[in-house]
Amino acid sequence: MFGQVTQTPYDIEFSLLGIPVRIHPFFWLISLLFGWGLGQADLIVIWMLCVFVSILIHEMGHALLTRALGYQPHIVLHQFGGYASFMPDSRFSLWKSIAVSFAGPLAGFVFFGVIIAIEIVLAMTGTRVSPQLGFALGSLEWINLWWGLVNLLPVLPLDGGQICRDFIRMFRRGDGERWALRIGVFVGAAIAVFAFQLGDRYIAIMFGILGFFNFRDLQERYGGF
Repeated sequence: MFGQVTQTPYDIEFSLLGIPVRIHPFFWLISLLFGWGLGQADLIVIWMLCVFVSILIHEMGHALLTRALGYQPHIVLHQFGGYASFMPDSRFSLWKSIAVSFAGPLAGFVFFGVIIAIEIVLAMTGTRVSPQLGFALGSLEWINLWWGLVNLLPVLPLDGGQICRDFIRMFRRGDGERWALRIGVFVGAAIAVFAFQLGDRYIAIMFGILGFFNFRDLQERYGGF
């Protein structure tokens, strides 16, 4: 998604369900920065764990479907989120690519449903929920629902952008990438302006950067818009 992330001596590596996972140290740093405003050490740690679990589940969605299709994926979590990488071959059709791209957000939506179910059970049984547990459940809900929806917007290299690109390629194989980048420029700019008006500087900056990356790639790959 954002290119291969260079390995460092401080990476954490393990295997989950037979799929190799590597965590770059900047993943923890960015998660810490996003949670720093909470002001309490326990809530900051809980937030970082919620981000870790949510993004790992998202990437496992990609990776598990990729493996089911006969490929050998590995996962990297980094400062921009993460990616599930593998080597496609001639058997990897556009429909399979779309399915793999959607599998990540879908895994997050399923996990969101699990969290809702847990909260319903806790409420029905009258179980007392500590402030820390309540914060964790709320954070998991928010991350898996809203980050999943944002990730489906048609802006490369988000999953929605990749789905948009592959869908266009079914009808315009020669310039599907170019049209996806054009859409990414407009959507990225529109979301950035809208978020700025709402006062959400993070979303505004993120989509402003993504829109610029799409514009830059248009210039470098195709010499113009």
